[in-house]
Amino acid sequence: MEHHGKNPQKNVIAIIPARYSSVRLPGKLLLPVDGRPLILHTAERASAASTVTRVIVATDDERIMNVVHAGGFEAVMTSAAHRSGTDRLAEVAKTLPEGSIIVNVQGDEPLIAPETIDAAVQALVDDDKADMATTFEPIDSLGQLLNFNAVKVVVGDNGYAIHFSRSPMPFPRDASLRHDGDPNRAITEEPELLANFRKHTGLYVYRRDYLLRFSELPETTLERLERLEQLRALEDGAKIRVVAAVGSSIGVDTQEDYEKVCRIVESQKVNIRAATEDDVPQIAQVHVEAWQESFKGIAPEEYLGSLSVERRRDVFAERLSNPTYSLLVADEPNRGVVGFIDFGTPEFENYGYEARVYSFYLLKEFQRLGLGARLFEMCRRAMRDAGYGSMCLDTLEMSPYRKFYEKHGGKIVARDCHKLGDVEYPTVIYGWEELAA
Repeated sequence: MEHHGKNPQKNVIAIIPARYSSVRLPGKLLLPVDGRPLILHTAERASAASTVTRVIVATDDERIMNVVHAGGFEAVMTSAAHRSGTDRLAEVAKTLPEGSIIVNVQGDEPLIAPETIDAAVQALVDDDKADMATTFEPIDSLGQLLNFNAVKVVVGDNGYAIHFSRSPMPFPRDASLRHDGDPNRAITEEPELLANFRKHTGLYVYRRDYLLRFSELPETTLERLERLEQLRALEDGAKIRVVAAVGSSIGVDTQEDYEKVCRIVESQKVNIRAATEDDVPQIAQVHVEAWQESFKGIAPEEYLGSLSVERRRDVFAERLSNPTYSLLVADEPNRGVVGFIDFGTPEFENYGYEARVYSFYLLKEFQRLGLGARLFEMCRRAMRDAGYGSMCLDTLEMSPYRKFYEKHGGKIVARDCHKLGDVEYPTVIYGWEELAA
């Protein structure tokens, strides 16, 4: 059956389904994040999207409604009997003007990027044939691919969803045959295969008419088997446009998720700035601590134990006096310097690259919070502002951070060796051809 249609972009309404009860983390939407209830962070992210003209929190609990109203946002009470957030969404959508575009923003995603919402909305606005739009994030590890909680989406060359599943898909047949028929081994040995997989995220954009139709459809066998209601839409013949999310988000389902979100929000307060001479002692301390923690079990214990904060102070103090050298620090309000990155002209055979990152370190408790990505991007911007067009860096072949560089566009351009103490270790050199990109 053909659905589709046109919608005026000016009438884009984000609805945030917000139940109070949660099996794994009761009352999670009211938990404090940086001193304010989690649901308000989500509402702020939705309202920050340039395509969204109205934000409504749809709840079944007066406590949530009161918090949302106190925070300056619109909230409505909906039935407590809804079986899903989509049904709650539809109840509100029935009261909205015909021709509206409805954005389903999960209430427990306080870190969703407004740009992701805009990308999904624009995809639907630009495609008269689509009934819905949704988003995906890249899959960057075999563990994530095999995790049944990470839903996979298969997208055709036309940009529409073909299938959703909790199973790893599509199947890399030829690569598996190269590794005795074992797909897991194929992906481990050829990690570039991960680019063929996409993790579906929970953001949906609907044409109002199709949302109302969808909410009336009976649950399908396949949907019930996988517990994925988007399969009902595919079986109904809906065209679902799939676009890349702008950055990653975290759904707060567990206490661990909640604690990580709190740490990420705190890390966003970290100021990234140019270093001064007064920062040198802390920079040296971070360098030694990060090296000893990150390369434990990789570099020789004797070498790690010999690292000296005093010697590193002298090195960084001397470097700062060089006009071609730049150093950026991540300055946390309570801790001071918790990370840094420095760069300048290459000191070794540069393989044609104009700039080189010398070192890049964060204290362990500040890793995996998005701060490293911020610091790395600020470095690239600083390089561009300084007139550099390309850059490179070298790292140990056994470094645990190689995936970070590859995720951020680095390509292996050469290999070398580096001596730690009396032992030589293989290194790889990553290159970025176009900093302007």
